[in-house]
Amino acid sequence: MSLNVQPHPIEASILKARYDFLDKFEAQLAGSIQWQNCESPAAYRKMRREGLSGFTAPILNPHARTVKISARDGHAIELRIITPTKQETRGVWLHFHAGGFVIGSNASYDPYLTILSDRLGLTMVSVEYRLAPEHPFPKSLHDCVDAALFALSETGVRELGAPLKVLGGESAGGWLAISTGLSLRRDHAIDVRVALDAVVTGYGIFDLTYTPSLLAHTRNLILSKEGMMDFCEAAFGHIPMSERKSPLVSPLYAELKEMPPALFLTGNIEPLLDDSIFMAAKWQQAGNKAELAVVGGACHAFTIIEMGDATQEGLDIITKFVQQNVCL
Repeated sequence: MSLNVQPHPIEASILKARYDFLDKFEAQLAGSIQWQNCESPAAYRKMRREGLSGFTAPILNPHARTVKISARDGHAIELRIITPTKQETRGVWLHFHAGGFVIGSNASYDPYLTILSDRLGLTMVSVEYRLAPEHPFPKSLHDCVDAALFALSETGVRELGAPLKVLGGESAGGWLAISTGLSLRRDHAIDVRVALDAVVTGYGIFDLTYTPSLLAHTRNLILSKEGMMDFCEAAFGHIPMSERKSPLVSPLYAELKEMPPALFLTGNIEPLLDDSIFMAAKWQQAGNKAELAVVGGACHAFTIIEMGDATQEGLDIITKFVQQNVCL
């Protein structure tokens, strides 16, 4: 198997414009409120929902619907469902939202999911997994695996309206997408090459002992080095650093054989850049199809937060990968 590396060419003038935008964006973010400085994570989440943290309030799709399913411990997991508006659905993308395992919800990124749903003809099903620090690892993973098992069941296919095709997520959601696929194979004896068509990750974290790009990162574009580490400590702080190379914690060190095709999408101004580079290489070396796409002049969250043509480039890469690898 070969690793398909996509260093997408870009005109110098466009790249400069992107860098200029990021410089201004970083200055704007300097005054934003951080969750660590709030009374509680819950208080910060409320501020984000209301647009009071320095970020605009989420824009909701009025046509989204929700269903609730039971987790293994009886907890009710809410699934938020967005269906294509211009065609019949051809499958389900199970989505795991960004937010460092601490913030965000299944309603945080409706515009992004709506665009993908209409582009791909897929039903986007976003999982309201439990958040740290109130619910540290492995609660979030258990919720996501339970949602995937539901989507693969006859009841799930009937209620969601189509079979599961894709696991996908951004940032912490990228970790959840990969770890969910690995759990289905390892813990539930599911041949995920048959059960799934693809895994799509955006700027995910895959090594909880931290890669060189994170340790060397000095900027604060959505995510700083310290911010990422604070997120990880909230979710995994009860696990000693000496034990974090466990494949259950850091999927970079897992046995990766017999997995579906995967896209590892990232920007080049990204603290988790090495996570995508390393994971794509190991995915391919395990005998799977992997595509690594690095977008110039793009920072963390560039596909889910509007950043001009960099966002469009990221969406185009996702669209092309899914069209080439998912049976639609």
